[in-house]
Amino acid sequence: MTSVATAQRVSRISVDILYTGGTFGMVDHGDGLRPRKGLGTEIAEVIARFERENGIAVRFDYTELEQIIDSSDAGPDTARRIAERVRSAVAQRRPDGVVVVHGTDTMAYIGARMAFELRDIGVPVVLTGAQIPLGLPGSDARSNLTLALNSIAAPLVSATFIAFGKSLHPAVRASKRACDDYDGFTTVQECTPPISPPRLPEIHSRPDSMPVGLFTVFPGMHPDLLDAALRHYRGGLVLECYGSGTLPLHGSATVQAIRTATSRGTPVVVITHCDSGTVDLDRYQPGRAMRDAGAIGGGDMTREAALAKLGYLVDLGLSGSELHRWMTTNLLGELSNPPATQPIPHTSN
Repeated sequence: MTSVATAQRVSRISVDILYTGGTFGMVDHGDGLRPRKGLGTEIAEVIARFERENGIAVRFDYTELEQIIDSSDAGPDTARRIAERVRSAVAQRRPDGVVVVHGTDTMAYIGARMAFELRDIGVPVVLTGAQIPLGLPGSDARSNLTLALNSIAAPLVSATFIAFGKSLHPAVRASKRACDDYDGFTTVQECTPPISPPRLPEIHSRPDSMPVGLFTVFPGMHPDLLDAALRHYRGGLVLECYGSGTLPLHGSATVQAIRTATSRGTPVVVITHCDSGTVDLDRYQPGRAMRDAGAIGGGDMTREAALAKLGYLVDLGLSGSELHRWMTTNLLGELSNPPATQPIPHTSN
């Protein structure tokens, strides 16, 4: 988590702002909060106040997605489409940074996938949003957008972040942990990107993208549920397990479901539902059984980062041992690094 107390290093910044929807700009017409379009004037007012209070001139370009959504409606292509818009804006205007206003419910999922999609973008990309809509009493929309602008003025390294409450979180390590607190997000694990980012193979995307999914084990889980998930998510499944990587064996039914899936080319990545620690498939018998059935240990990745990374690698057309290799290689700090690496600081006010 990185703190950005004040914007103090520059006298002017150029920023692209992309509004995608979410609570930030919602209104209630009597049937519950809904997203609305046309926030340009209100965003301009927030930026004008930022300029007055910080003495920093801001040149900004404001755009909106064609379809503004409640972030709970985010689909498998949402992050990729937003990333494409960001990449296009950076190529055209070369801003100092990009702010993406997004709903909080899926912000960590979208942010993590955008981090992989934009790993070579060259400027910081900051997602932000609000727990209370802009203009309502107690709204945190203005302060969160101000935090995002301060972050770009700092300036940040080239990476994807979530700016919320009083803190800045590396997107590949962030999770939403509160639905009503102003500090709604947390950095689950320290972010330690490699000193020399590894170079992925040339992109050879599949014309028909394969779906990937997330399945959480629980006491009383029926093995048919896991089998059904593995059949539906043919691209791959992130399996969120207990502790260091265990699950109900049900004799051998769950392991057999995993073995059948990996045999037909569906990767299974095992992560832990714990916020601290890492998966070790050699430690307990269920873990070894999953490993022998072809499952991949996901280390200490968050569920959001694991799902994002798996989908990204699958969309690159990687499979088999090549996918295993890159799934277990630290690309952006989503996995713990050897001791020689330098962490992205995670701080707060």
